[in-house]
Amino acid sequence: MQIFWHGLSSVRIESQHGGEQATLVTDPFDAETGIRFPRSVSPNIVALSHERKDRFSLNVFETRPFVIAEPGEFEVNGVFAYAIALKDEAHAWPHTLLYRFEIEGMSVGFLGGADRALTDEELGKLENIDILLLPVGGDDRLSAKQAIETISAIEPRVVVPLYHHIDGLKKVLGTADAFCKELGVCQRQDANRLKISRKDLPSEDLLVAVLEKV
Repeated sequence: MQIFWHGLSSVRIESQHGGEQATLVTDPFDAETGIRFPRSVSPNIVALSHERKDRFSLNVFETRPFVIAEPGEFEVNGVFAYAIALKDEAHAWPHTLLYRFEIEGMSVGFLGGADRALTDEELGKLENIDILLLPVGGDDRLSAKQAIETISAIEPRVVVPLYHHIDGLKKVLGTADAFCKELGVCQRQDANRLKISRKDLPSEDLLVAVLEKV
């Protein structure tokens, strides 16, 4: 499995399942953000972190992928996706969506739209997560402190920070460095992608993979 970061809460996960290849993309965005979304991406699956599809730019793809924008269980090209509504008592609809992906024998949690601490019920649906992708830059998403509390509750083996500052971005967000500093001692890996299989998962120390925008 390979994980790439396109900026904000958008990632691309490429995987193989037998003879099938799958490309999953989350939260595509437009150029009004100040950064560009790559035009060469052709996903099979697009998972949105909110039920309001108009918050995202689905016209950036030349293909017609399967789009997930509601709670439920889905399977496409060997990827199993479990979309979980982040309930808000003030609003019956629409909801922010959290995800659990089962890919190549690993459990991947995607919290791209999370803006608060998770309840025990929500955490219960994210047990035994191997790789956790979550915002760390604050603004309308988890702050570094909230992200660290969430990591402590979920206890993944690998963390990929999302939604943090990069050059050109119009939003004012905290940096990945600030998140890592607050997290404290950890194994940090800076790269343009995370290539990983189940046998590569760390057995003890948490790995933080800080990805360059591609």
